[in-house]
Amino acid sequence: MNTKFTSDIKKNYDITVLGVYKNNKFSQPTTKFDGERNGIISTSIKNSKFDGDIGKSLFIYSEKLLLIGLGEQKNLDNLALQKIGGKIGSLLKSEKLENAFVMLDNFSDEKLFNLAYGANLKTYEFNKYKSEAKEHKLTLNFYSENPQKSEGDFLKTQSIIDGVITTRNLANEPSNILTTTEFVKQTKKLSKLGVKIEVIDETELKKIGANLILAVGSGSSHPPYIVVMKYTGNKKSKNKIALIGKGLCFDSGGISLKPSKGMDEMKSDMTGAATVVGIMESLAKQKAKVNAVGIIGIAENMPDGNSYKPGDIIKSLSGKTVEVLDTDAEGRLVLADCITYTVQKIKPNLMIDFATLTGAIIVALGDETTGLFTNNEKLARQLTEAGQKTGEEVWQLPMGKKYKKMIESDIADMKNLGTPLRSAGSITAAEFLDNFTDGTSWAHLDIAGTAWTTGNDIAPKGVTGVGVNLINEFIETNIK
Repeated sequence: MNTKFTSDIKKNYDITVLGVYKNNKFSQPTTKFDGERNGIISTSIKNSKFDGDIGKSLFIYSEKLLLIGLGEQKNLDNLALQKIGGKIGSLLKSEKLENAFVMLDNFSDEKLFNLAYGANLKTYEFNKYKSEAKEHKLTLNFYSENPQKSEGDFLKTQSIIDGVITTRNLANEPSNILTTTEFVKQTKKLSKLGVKIEVIDETELKKIGANLILAVGSGSSHPPYIVVMKYTGNKKSKNKIALIGKGLCFDSGGISLKPSKGMDEMKSDMTGAATVVGIMESLAKQKAKVNAVGIIGIAENMPDGNSYKPGDIIKSLSGKTVEVLDTDAEGRLVLADCITYTVQKIKPNLMIDFATLTGAIIVALGDETTGLFTNNEKLARQLTEAGQKTGEEVWQLPMGKKYKKMIESDIADMKNLGTPLRSAGSITAAEFLDNFTDGTSWAHLDIAGTAWTTGNDIAPKGVTGVGVNLINEFIETNIK
């Protein structure tokens, strides 16, 4: 979808989109249009059930008009505007309209940008493998008194949109296409934006002793990697934020094989890593004044004669040993070595990891809220506030000694699955990761529920791209 800003009201558009508040209170532009067209809008509303409730719509085909309900004016915040934008985008897409003029009210640029954000993300399509698919080319022309300024200021929002779409594109790819090596290749595209890419391959992983990620990838014909992406946007500062992602290009469960039902969805078990790539792209495109390092662990978990097995004891990059109870609890192993590498080599001020880590978080929070675990209460508050602003809400779950006891092993430093089984599964996974943070301020975001949707206000069915907007807001507000 294309987003443009214009002051040209009289151009011949396919359709004009106007706003109506609750109880059919017209916005100023709608009042003007109604007067110019002999009350056609008022008459059409009287002959319909349209009432101006948020998201309601009414096409007036004879006049090439679309009315959109804005709801209560006092409730028209950024999230409501994103929802309305998503509605506009989906309606115009379904009608196969290509060139629309949008003038809901005399909105500020911030409001226009939120409308555009929702519309862009709701009209996203992943149909590259459909042989007869035709891309719907939609352009939304938003009214602005100063289009040139609006275009320039929109670049930041566009960079976030681009980051979300990159995350979605990567996570929607099938694993036979997006192999571990191909994923590495995709990350190298960021170098064009000034991001420095370092690839730690299987040989180097063995040299440094990253045995956990090596174990996870041992049953696959596709080698594991750790990829480091460095963006320096503030050379005057030594502060760094690290963003860490779980990148399982496919997770069969390994020897602890998953049930076949739903296993196809495991092509997206690299969504945490895809999120980090999307965030790094968005920061680089907007030239954000921050120093950020993305670290992603890429592997494929497959059953094979060389696979790691339940009962194995593996020495991690940190030197700590792990007893493997279940090879399907592999994401935390990959993240553990990535976190250790980050602490030892990157030395960030804080680090945030993203992972489709546990089914237990879906049981706890469903698909609307991301699970948050942290060793820093200030960081928890900051991420919670960022989630409330962006609609990508997070909820902090408890951690502590009583939970860490659940992953104590009789024969190693820890085990990779908490006992009793099915008890506090998301928390014990977070406690496992905390063993490798070495006191660095850290937050773990379990996006297993929120990374995928059957369809919501600003996303079609599929990968959501959650986390990109959240972290952009977090950085803008808190990282100086």
